[in-house]
Amino acid sequence: MSDNKPFKQETLRTKLIIIIAIAVIAITVLGVITAGYFFGIIGLFRLLGVQYDSFGSLLWFIGGYLLIGGIGELFTNVMRIFMRKAQKWRESQIKAVFILSSFLVNLIIISFLDNVMNSIEMEAITRVIVSLILALADYVMDANIGSNQEEKQI
Repeated sequence: MSDNKPFKQETLRTKLIIIIAIAVIAITVLGVITAGYFFGIIGLFRLLGVQYDSFGSLLWFIGGYLLIGGIGELFTNVMRIFMRKAQKWRESQIKAVFILSSFLVNLIIISFLDNVMNSIEMEAITRVIVSLILALADYVMDANIGSNQEEKQI
């Protein structure tokens, strides 16, 4: 691609190469993130003594968590937005409620999946620890995203 030539004026071959390169990069990044999450959960489960029959059952558990967790994430974020819009809460209270609600949502989801799936067994304390770790990770990630958005607005 030449320096001053817009994408629309490129040849079909060049356009295809650019599109394929971007798609490969996006798929690679998504694969690395997914693998990191998956193997991170495997490591955490091994440390905490979670029993599972196979990697397939663990994959189903993680997939179920991500699917149901998206709904839970929506709930906690909407609640936080409403609290900010009401302007009756201090920021520290909003953060505390966000961590608590995220913890409870994670605990409900993990307990539900543990009860539904016979191929994975967790102790109650393990469900609490995993839920707490996920809630704190969610808070830290959300705080990083929030600070980046505030920098862009300034």
